[in-house]
Amino acid sequence: MIGVNFFDNRPMLLLEAESLGVIDLNDAVVREYGYSRDELVGQPLTFLAKPEELNSADTEFTASNLMDPARTWNIVSKKGADHAVQFTHQGVRHNGRNAILVIVRPVESGTARTEPSVIPNLQNYLIRSPLAMIEWTKNYTVKHWSEKAKELFGWKREEVIGRDDFIERILHSEELQDAFENVEDAVSRKRNSYTVQGRSLTKEGEILHCEWYNSLLYDDDGNLESIYSLVNDITEKKQSKTLFKALSENSLLGIYLIQDGQFRYVNPKFAQIFDYPVGEITDDMGPLELTHPRDRERTRKHLEKRMSGEINQIRYKLRGVTSGGELIHVETYGSRITYLDKPAIIGTIIDKTEHKQALDQYQASVKSFEDLFDSISDAIYILNEDGRFIDVNRGAEEMYGYPKSYFIDKTLEVLAAPGKVDLQEIKHHIGTVLEGREQRVDWWGERSNGEVFPVKMLMAPGTFFGQDVVIVIARDVSEQFETDRKVKKNQERFRQLFHNAPIGIILMNRYQEIQQTNSAFDEIFGYTSEELKGLNVDKVLVPEKYKEEAESISERVLSGQSTEATSRRKRKDGTLVDVMIYGVPVRVDGHTESIFGIYVDISERKRAEDRIRKSLREKEVLLAEIHHRVKNNLAVITGLLEL
Repeated sequence: MIGVNFFDNRPMLLLEAESLGVIDLNDAVVREYGYSRDELVGQPLTFLAKPEELNSADTEFTASNLMDPARTWNIVSKKGADHAVQFTHQGVRHNGRNAILVIVRPVESGTARTEPSVIPNLQNYLIRSPLAMIEWTKNYTVKHWSEKAKELFGWKREEVIGRDDFIERILHSEELQDAFENVEDAVSRKRNSYTVQGRSLTKEGEILHCEWYNSLLYDDDGNLESIYSLVNDITEKKQSKTLFKALSENSLLGIYLIQDGQFRYVNPKFAQIFDYPVGEITDDMGPLELTHPRDRERTRKHLEKRMSGEINQIRYKLRGVTSGGELIHVETYGSRITYLDKPAIIGTIIDKTEHKQALDQYQASVKSFEDLFDSISDAIYILNEDGRFIDVNRGAEEMYGYPKSYFIDKTLEVLAAPGKVDLQEIKHHIGTVLEGREQRVDWWGERSNGEVFPVKMLMAPGTFFGQDVVIVIARDVSEQFETDRKVKKNQERFRQLFHNAPIGIILMNRYQEIQQTNSAFDEIFGYTSEELKGLNVDKVLVPEKYKEEAESISERVLSGQSTEATSRRKRKDGTLVDVMIYGVPVRVDGHTESIFGIYVDISERKRAEDRIRKSLREKEVLLAEIHHRVKNNLAVITGLLEL
């Protein structure tokens, strides 16, 4: 147990405060009275009393009777021997409970020994924790030095025993004079004990903050004989107290202590929240005075439940009132504790006014978002990392014909048209999106009525209430799909017509640069499409003597007129070919964007026309000769007739 030479040689019992049941005992009890530890632990103190004393109300073993240090008791050892004793006691805390430490002092010849009537104050210290123990003479010479003292201060027993100057080594120089004055004051008042705190020094010069529990022993004449000191190192406690004060004074949380319906402590932040000076709250105001009238009854019930021990701690929100009457929203957390041997509540408080306003704004924003979310006609899905639906908008319900509850926690598979979607590819797309890259996906969906329809989906990464998600915007492209199909069909028809037409066709941009040619054009002029792509048609095909004519044709076409002309153009080998030319502009918003040039090889027709023209001239000469001869013959006949 604690110390030697005094404490280890005295029987000591640790009792429950209310029942006086034995919690623990030291070896001196076992030696003195013969009972083992197991036999006494759990038994009431009356287990040791003589039976006849139990029948006397005046000598009843109660806490109040134990308070009288002059009362003598008779206890019985295991062997039946009577022992006249007196009890020295002290209230302590043991494992969070109230307890009583009792020292049993034998009475010799009916007179109690001259020893301390109370032991030093050990409140809030665990009894089984060892303290450094030092015994001094009245002249401050060290008589006893415990092992714990050696551990705490660093000096060995042989270094301190008998030294009359050691007190100057162990106490800080600024504490020394106060130490002498405290002893003198205690002796003058015939006090048996006193407790002080101060700075002490280790052998290495380290400063310790210690609590000294000093017991003074007097001789029969009342003169000081010796001093017993129990030393408790409270350096960490002191530092913790300093740290608590620093944290409390600078805390962003309001901190309070409530006892007997009043605030016994509030920190500056608490006072700031309610717009009061600290001094106006502490010991003058109670929690209900700072609570909004509509929340006072609820607050009162919470306080009662904690103070009564029905609940130990609670967190709740309430409305408060500042010194100026302003309504504020706060959240408080409080726990029941024992403070100065009485129940109390310690807790924190947070000003939630701005948070409440922000929450209201947030809820309004969420409502606006939900309204916007549902107003979009496209289907929107929110998928988690496993590809399961977290939320969908009204557009998704209308597109597929299912209620929102049908979607939640399912995968896209339930919306896929059987046999038309590669689900493994969709999972790959989801993984790619979660890596931060958008994906565009063509999809075939199936409505609740079994209708299959095409969908285009944009899949993008996002967050949803702090969770990484995939946001999918899906659009029903049935009409577009049908339109695209028709366009593709028309494009294919045009492509076949363009390439298979028996006449030469070229497609040019507005600068008359050749973009594409068909096979018939290549045959007429001897070029391939790759050779002509990007070249100006007039610079490639028009002979020098036809430049002005070609420019005139180009001007008319670029102005939006369809133009027709017959001319000659140059082949790849340099020969000229007779062609009929059609220039057809492609107009968009009143502007010529591209030009179709159509070339018809009319060489054979030209030659045929020349042959016909030559034949016609020969016939005209023959007809004239015949006409001349007929005319002459008619003249002869006319002359003969006239004759």
